[in-house]
Amino acid sequence: MGLTIMRAEARRWAFVRTLRGLALALAAGSMLGAAPAAWAQEKPPVPSAAPARAGTPATVNSGSAPTGDPRGDAAAPAEPNPATVPIPEARPEPAPADTAPTGSETPAPQAPVPEIRPDAPPSEKTKPAEPGEKTQTPAEGAKPAPDADKTADPTKEAPAAEPGPQPAYVPPDKARTEPEPGAPAVPEMAVTPAQTVEAAAAVEDAVACEKELKARGAEFTVGETIAEGECGVLRPVSLTKLSSGVKVSPGTTFLCRTALALDIWVSEGVVPAAKEEFDGAKVKALGHASTYSCRARASESRISEHSRGSAIDIAAFELGNGKSVPVEATEPGTAEDRFAAKIRRAACGPFRTVLGPGTDNDHGTHLHLDIAARSHDSTYCR
Repeated sequence: MGLTIMRAEARRWAFVRTLRGLALALAAGSMLGAAPAAWAQEKPPVPSAAPARAGTPATVNSGSAPTGDPRGDAAAPAEPNPATVPIPEARPEPAPADTAPTGSETPAPQAPVPEIRPDAPPSEKTKPAEPGEKTQTPAEGAKPAPDADKTADPTKEAPAAEPGPQPAYVPPDKARTEPEPGAPAVPEMAVTPAQTVEAAAAVEDAVACEKELKARGAEFTVGETIAEGECGVLRPVSLTKLSSGVKVSPGTTFLCRTALALDIWVSEGVVPAAKEEFDGAKVKALGHASTYSCRARASESRISEHSRGSAIDIAAFELGNGKSVPVEATEPGTAEDRFAAKIRRAACGPFRTVLGPGTDNDHGTHLHLDIAARSHDSTYCR
């Protein structure tokens, strides 16, 4: 009797495993769209077993399949009718490890997996066709647009584009070095634009100098600008009396800056030296040999500073006591010698060039004083 019960339980567990395998096969076939319809119709064989008597305990040998109700010692239930056993629905979960198919079970057929095109983006990967879905063939899709290059007539040339308007003036490849033919003529410039800028600055400086010379107390007039080729004087000053009261004769024609230097030199150099060397005598007047003169330098071909109104040649001094002191070589140790040395040193500052007796033969009878600018703001005093 116990052996019969054990056989019945074994058949029952085999039936359950068969149902599980069938359910998993159906689920796999549903997912791949290729489940055999015959499996859904087939029914597994139902084993027959004698019902166990109530109250008889089930005997279980070591290593055999479990028998009896696992909830307790209650009698084993009656064997179910195979016709009334419900078939479990297909699930997408994979089969557990403990329910691997045995040799008696048929594995589910593997559906081919379509390959993914390498140039298709992830969103456009090929998906398996669903059951009943209609696949569109290339003939049913949209037709490609005709190629314009293939439809164009190769024998027909494209129409030439009409030329647009051209500029009225096309610059030459190289700049012209002569006036354009037919261009109107204009008088040549005597002064360049750069020179006019310098001239404008010179005018402003001359006006400022005149104001300063007048403030010192000198008496003078300003004449018209002289322009004689390379020679000329801007706003020439005719100085008649210095701020120290010393008269200047004859009249002068030179730059205001030359007149201002002369006024400073006489006031601070000549007047004090005469007072010291000639018993307090005052300087009444000075006589000059030249101011403006359009000529070359002595013994040279270059233009003289007299031609620009920047020089004066002092010839003699007249003292208040009637004494005349000419500019010439004198006997050493005399008052005239010391006076000449003092005024000559005092001139090297207000004037940038000082030449006189002992310099050369051209300056043996006068003092040449000029304000010509020199390099590095230096002076030339001999």
